[in-house]
Amino acid sequence: MRNLKLALLFFPLSLLFSCTSSTSDYAYNEKVTSIFLRQMRQIDETDSVFKDTAKVYIKGFPDSISLSHKAENLINNSKMELADIADLKPSKAAEKFNEGVVAYLTAINDYGEKAKKMLQAKTTAEKKKLHNQLMLKYEELNTYPDRVLEIQKTYLDEVGLQPK
Repeated sequence: MRNLKLALLFFPLSLLFSCTSSTSDYAYNEKVTSIFLRQMRQIDETDSVFKDTAKVYIKGFPDSISLSHKAENLINNSKMELADIADLKPSKAAEKFNEGVVAYLTAINDYGEKAKKMLQAKTTAEKKKLHNQLMLKYEELNTYPDRVLEIQKTYLDEVGLQPK
């Protein structure tokens, strides 16, 4: 929920800026903000499923497949979004913002890989150890939005995108 509140603050912030800077900085900000928010929602939705240890430790086939699909979606979506960002040409002022979002997407990819590894674990002890690591990874992911928002604010100020 904390991330949802932040997203509600983050998204309008990006929409309320007038285009007093170059169109490319405005377009870049809109595209990257959209990617960031989409991934933030996905990680929150996925984490709520992986926190449910009853589903994680169950040996039932349907739940295993569902959780595996969620982990794969995290991995695939973060890779696609990383590729989209790699195709963009951020301005010099946007470099730190770009780096922050790339770091966040990379951490999401790592989270997905950790979840996949956890689901493939053969023993309950190994699965429990990986589940604990996954929960720590999510806590780390929760620190990114605040940092990225601060970087974005600095970037927007630097390029002259001001609130209306």
